[in-house]
Amino acid sequence: MKIIAAEHRGFCYGVKRAVTMAQECIGIDGDIHTLGPIIHNPQVVKRLSDQGIEVVNDVSTVNNKSTVIIRSHGVGPAIYEQAHAKELKIVDATCPHVKKAQQAAYELLQDGYTVVIVGEKHHPEVKSILEWSDNKGLIVETIEEAKALPIIHKLGIVVQTTFSGEVFQTIVTILKTKCEDFKICRTICTATDLRQQSALDVAAKVDVMLVVGGKNSANTSRLAQLCHNAGSRVYHIETAEELMIENFSGVETVGITAGASTPDWLIEEVYQKMQEFNQMLDNGMKKLEEGTIVKGKIVGIRKDEVFVDIGYKGEGSISLAELAYPTPETAIEVVNEGQIIDVYILDLDSSDGVIKLSKVKADAIVAWDVLEDALQNKKTIEARVLDVVNGGLKVSVLGISGFVPASQLELRFVEDLAPFKGQTLTFLPIEVDSIKKRVVLSRKVLLEEQRRIQEEETLAKLVVGQIISGTVRRIVDFGAFIDIGGIDGLVHISDLSWHRVKSPQEFVALGDEVKVLILKIDSATKRISLSLKEVGRDPWLDLIEQFSIGKVVKGKVTKITKFGAFIELVPGIEGLVHMSELSDERVNKVEDVVTIGQQVTVKILEISKQNKRISLSINKAQQDAERVEYQSYLDKQEGTGSTIGDKLGHLFKKFE
Repeated sequence: MKIIAAEHRGFCYGVKRAVTMAQECIGIDGDIHTLGPIIHNPQVVKRLSDQGIEVVNDVSTVNNKSTVIIRSHGVGPAIYEQAHAKELKIVDATCPHVKKAQQAAYELLQDGYTVVIVGEKHHPEVKSILEWSDNKGLIVETIEEAKALPIIHKLGIVVQTTFSGEVFQTIVTILKTKCEDFKICRTICTATDLRQQSALDVAAKVDVMLVVGGKNSANTSRLAQLCHNAGSRVYHIETAEELMIENFSGVETVGITAGASTPDWLIEEVYQKMQEFNQMLDNGMKKLEEGTIVKGKIVGIRKDEVFVDIGYKGEGSISLAELAYPTPETAIEVVNEGQIIDVYILDLDSSDGVIKLSKVKADAIVAWDVLEDALQNKKTIEARVLDVVNGGLKVSVLGISGFVPASQLELRFVEDLAPFKGQTLTFLPIEVDSIKKRVVLSRKVLLEEQRRIQEEETLAKLVVGQIISGTVRRIVDFGAFIDIGGIDGLVHISDLSWHRVKSPQEFVALGDEVKVLILKIDSATKRISLSLKEVGRDPWLDLIEQFSIGKVVKGKVTKITKFGAFIELVPGIEGLVHMSELSDERVNKVEDVVTIGQQVTVKILEISKQNKRISLSINKAQQDAERVEYQSYLDKQEGTGSTIGDKLGHLFKKFE
């Protein structure tokens, strides 16, 4: 019986994020609650309850200053207000895609649109979106309901993130005919479409389809219905305990998928149960012969020997040398009691009466088929790094020796491979040749796909004007690249600081944790422009407060141009003396009047805070000084009989 697992199954990003956030709350002081079940999976909810996180359905029943976790489906604004009034600590695990739908509903309402929410009326996510439309939105669940809507002048559409894409498109086509001004926010999560299509792909190949997930989960129930419509015999189960072996007699292929609220450990339990059924069914039909492969259950482990039940007259034995490649020091390093494994029958009637088995030979035979299938269908494989060799890593994969080129280990080339020795990592096969006994694996391909997914998830959450934390990953001459959650944004050198920057290294170093403001997002090219300086107030605005128009101050010449000279008044504040303000005499070259580093006295003519420009004058500062000198002289010469012309006649010409 062949078992095929759907490529896209189980936890979506939003659900995984919500469960992780809930688990991180375990052990904190005070009461901890989720407002409604954290996700639509009773087993996950029970696990959290056993760890002290209880479900409540109303904020009013929660003690003041407790911790309340908002579930992935989200809530309306009134809940946040109630929680704030009770001084509750809010852990907001709302799925980012749901947040986007809520915000879309709110903005459409503000823009004067009648909001139509396409989704299931009683789904908590739809209820939360409705509340963000001030409960004025219209909910459309079916094509018939869409047809029944009246003509609406301005119509704005949002959609439940897990709604059927095909039905949504049909409803949209209908709604477009019922308005003059139409705006659509397509908030269906792409993970839903991928999961449904992946389930349909598997359902088309199998006799029986197992859909794992909560019976109260809408998206899991929809998966089951889609597979049923595709012609498969479908069992919608919550746990492996619901499976019965008699349902699989004569079945050749079984598919497994799971809803977005189903954790990996539940899917794995179902897979293991089906493997046990396989062993029981296969061994019951297969005649045991030396040189064949059968499934067995480990019933005993010693330091240098493993005992396996293969459904024969006695238990089989696997020596340490036949247990794994490379040979382990003890058996417990490799296998666990109760584990189902493939074994190769070496000897059914040995001299000591013990059935001799080999896991190494079985693994090697089965492994090539598994590796070929993984190569063709792009399935991941785990491998243990044995050693660093020339050009890469030697690994053990399914009991076979494999090779990972250094260029295929990380996203960027790794010089030192030694730290990887002994690690078990996940790879994708990129070359499998059973004749040449050659297996080449890549981790880079996986990491690139993970980065692509993370980039899309991060982009969906980012908005212009948002301040976000990041890590400096790369520094170039024109700026610094900041990792803001799986995607890099660029802080141009001009946005590093309010001061003039000669080199980015003056302000940032690799690995620095920084806060940046998002200036621009280009989703098509995945380019994000960031600013480090905009996070804080421009220090120029504080420094300029000590200066005013008409004030005479001292400064230092820092730069000379064809049109004038720049004067530093204090560090961070510079002004321009235009050529016409250098002297009362004609100036041919700025260098004839001032030099770099020279201390000068200037008068402030103009301050523009908007443009951060200061106009200065050396000439007018000198004139002011001479007027002061002139007035001082007049004050001292009163009653002496001297005339102005006698003493200061040379100044009159200057002021004419």
